[in-house]
Amino acid sequence: MREARGVWVTRWDYRSPDDVKAILAAVAAAGFNQVFFQVRGAGDAYYRSRLAPWAASLGGKLGRDPGWDPLALACGEARRLGLELHAWINVCTGWKGAQPPGRSRPRHLLRAHPDWRVRDRRGRAQPYADGAYIFVNPAQPAFQTHLEAIVAELVSFYAIDGLHLDYARYPAQDSSFDRTSQRLYRKARKREPGLDRAVWQRRVLADFVGRLRERALEARPDLRVSAAVTGIYLDRWGWGQVTQGLVDFHQDSHLWAEQGAVDTLVPMIYWPPAAQPGQRCDFGTLVADFAPLGEKVGLQIGINAEAGDYAVLEREIAIVREHGLDGVVIFAWSALYERGFLDLLGRGVFHRPAVPPGGEAITAPAPRTRAGSSRASAARRG
Repeated sequence: MREARGVWVTRWDYRSPDDVKAILAAVAAAGFNQVFFQVRGAGDAYYRSRLAPWAASLGGKLGRDPGWDPLALACGEARRLGLELHAWINVCTGWKGAQPPGRSRPRHLLRAHPDWRVRDRRGRAQPYADGAYIFVNPAQPAFQTHLEAIVAELVSFYAIDGLHLDYARYPAQDSSFDRTSQRLYRKARKREPGLDRAVWQRRVLADFVGRLRERALEARPDLRVSAAVTGIYLDRWGWGQVTQGLVDFHQDSHLWAEQGAVDTLVPMIYWPPAAQPGQRCDFGTLVADFAPLGEKVGLQIGINAEAGDYAVLEREIAIVREHGLDGVVIFAWSALYERGFLDLLGRGVFHRPAVPPGGEAITAPAPRTRAGSSRASAARRG
């Protein structure tokens, strides 16, 4: 059976080597064949890097070596268990919290380049705020070069099967009004008079994502590059009051598919199937809206394990299968663990072994331990 069965493991889900081992063992036992393992959250690293500082949540302080390497361990465990390991990075989130990043070695990107923060129409930098992500402007050429180097380093030194891009977007419509972006936009308008600023931002982001893929493939040609994208591309149904990737974040996922900017799109369709097809944020309607892109790019549907009970989760997987798409990615391991869904998946819709499309047959035996037996904390969120 060819089907991608992915699960997101957030950076909050693990704090020790035992956590990583337990999580991956539970995932394999539940019938998954892919792990999207988060290793970059806010300009930091959950792996050994010469370009980004160690995450504070690992070592207790930004830049402090925790004494172990989560990504290296995850790669080894995934290989042993017959799982694909996709390194998951947040692209444009530079920091999170009310205080700016402190000193570290290497220096945090926003400490070294505070001008990379997004700015509103009045030129004001996005303020630091408790619990909020601070975004880096993806139109900044220097930031693009930095991220390309991050990707090249990551892919070169770790035996990963895939690179997964998240938060590859602007934080809002009215952002990217720094001096560099203003200059670049004026230059683009000279070449193409009448060019709309939103269209320009969408093109800039699409080209940036495509270059990240190119850099990854230079180091590892067999790698698959995927991207999590907003679950509503455009409100074609007049629902109103919904977030649209194309409009609100300048995230033109359809253009990414057209340009081959990624190998796989993962639309985050986090709402349950509606009682009547076509009702507001109906899961089935949104899957059908993305489904035609499956002719141009790999397509795995992002599912929210907290959208309903287990019957809802099974129904969503059935809808994806009915459309003949590549498979699913479920958010997140912690929710599956807390809600007791791991054992149910392993005995139910994931009972029959499967190989991800484009992947090799899984030869390592899945552990026959109880799927929900992990003692890693399930309360952490990404």
